[in-house]
Amino acid sequence: MQQSPLIQTPLAGCAELDHLLYAALDSVPFGLIVLNADRSIRLMTASAAALLGFSGNVGVSGVPVPDFVAGCGALNRGSLAVLRAALAGEADASSDILLSAQSLAGQRTIAADIRPAGALGWVLSLEDITHTQQTQDWLLEHASSDPVTGLWNRQHFLLMLHDQLGTAAAEGTNAVFLLGLQRLKHVNDTFGLAAGDTLLRLIADRLLTLTDRHDMLARLSGDEFALAVNRAGGRASITAFAVQLAAALAKPFVIDGQSVTLHAHVGIACAPADGDTADALLANAGLALLETTTRGATATCFFDPALNERARARRALAADLRAALDRDEFELHYQPQVDVHRGCVTGMEALIRWRSPQRGLVPPGEFVSLAEQIGLIDGIGDWVLREACRQAVRWPEQVTVAVNASPLQFETGHFARCVAEALTETGLDARRLEIEITESLLLRDTGAVTGTLAALHEMGVRLVLDDFGTGYASLSQLSRFRFDKIKIDRSFISPIDSSVENSAIVRSIAALGVSLGIPTTAEGVETAAQLEQIKANGCTCVQGYFFSRPVPSADVHNLLVRLHHPPVFAAA
Repeated sequence: MQQSPLIQTPLAGCAELDHLLYAALDSVPFGLIVLNADRSIRLMTASAAALLGFSGNVGVSGVPVPDFVAGCGALNRGSLAVLRAALAGEADASSDILLSAQSLAGQRTIAADIRPAGALGWVLSLEDITHTQQTQDWLLEHASSDPVTGLWNRQHFLLMLHDQLGTAAAEGTNAVFLLGLQRLKHVNDTFGLAAGDTLLRLIADRLLTLTDRHDMLARLSGDEFALAVNRAGGRASITAFAVQLAAALAKPFVIDGQSVTLHAHVGIACAPADGDTADALLANAGLALLETTTRGATATCFFDPALNERARARRALAADLRAALDRDEFELHYQPQVDVHRGCVTGMEALIRWRSPQRGLVPPGEFVSLAEQIGLIDGIGDWVLREACRQAVRWPEQVTVAVNASPLQFETGHFARCVAEALTETGLDARRLEIEITESLLLRDTGAVTGTLAALHEMGVRLVLDDFGTGYASLSQLSRFRFDKIKIDRSFISPIDSSVENSAIVRSIAALGVSLGIPTTAEGVETAAQLEQIKANGCTCVQGYFFSRPVPSADVHNLLVRLHHPPVFAAA
């Protein structure tokens, strides 16, 4: 027999009883581990060490849990993570977990039962249940459920929906709701993965309060839930229930004392009109959900056959877009920014265009959001950045170049490095590069975003807050992120010569810029009257069709000449 483990405090002061107890514990087939209140190992039996493949000294007490878990050589990486998480759980929480261990006899399944022992610590019992019915039941349960929320997973949801479609009452309407939740990733990035899991469980609990015992609720993926119902009252009843779902999820959740607000989109498909199989209903509910998120529709949307054609067109557009970068089909156009007092061009905004052989010149509004959704924005954004720097280095040194950056580029964590590489490769002075971001980025105030903004500022790149006035930026954010310019959204400019309210907003933003020492640029200036009003309201720069529409890079020279800027260009 191996050396018995040590207990820090003798039992009842009787050494003989201690030795008998240790021998008895070592002789039983299950393993036993006792943890102190500080989560260090107090006692481990030889059986427990053998089951886990523990490589440390069994007879040494006080081993910290991380060292203990690291020494469990029989467990695979997934089981190590499960064990580590279970031992770090709440002080008063019990848990039952299954671990996969490798032994000379082959792969084994170990059941671990963790129970609190009041203020003294925890007791962990281990049993090899490789060939027991308990193992089969556990595997069956977890093969059909989501491990975070305990709801059904996709496979079991489809199986149950198939059965429901075959047995539902004829007078009811079968409907599948697919719920897409926005900002879940923001919660993970801001509060951590544990908080994200807590939020998912709160979402599941809130949805369950709206369902009856015949409804089927499932979590399909990270931010998607599905609900299958059978309701009397037809489409009107289904619509009312969808609105109720979206409204319930829009109410704030409290995570670690912080209020978190989500926005839910709901796609709906009804049988048999929208499909008579489980797969067809879920797929068509997905198309309805896509409609709500990509076209700015209302929070709920029913499937319509026309969505199939839109989905086909979207897939074709996505396929062409994936090939466009490799085929060198993108180009940059530029729109000037003019100083209202000096009357000279101070900068150019780079605007991407896609010249497709099949589709012609595609404006950015038709493909940029799609590029973000299918994961292409990093590659396209990097091309825009490098190409704009390469072309701007040949312009007069007083003229800056502005490049729009997607919030998704910031979240990758390597955008600042891409900017630094573009400046080094092209030789453009960092002070001549402006990075324009929208107010929505400030809502994603993660470590990656804050760090990237700080790195860009440190290298001398100018930061511009675009479309100001339409989002959520506050005075504290303007100060904390140290912007070099504010661009006033065009929605305040177009009616400025006929709207007292819009004129007052522009005047207030311009005054804010003056008080913070930040220049302001008004976008969308199209008439002389608008220009005069902008000047009177205190803006420093303007941009819009009054001076020029965006022009191809080859026409920038002539544009600067036409706008009376000295044509000082380096050789191409």
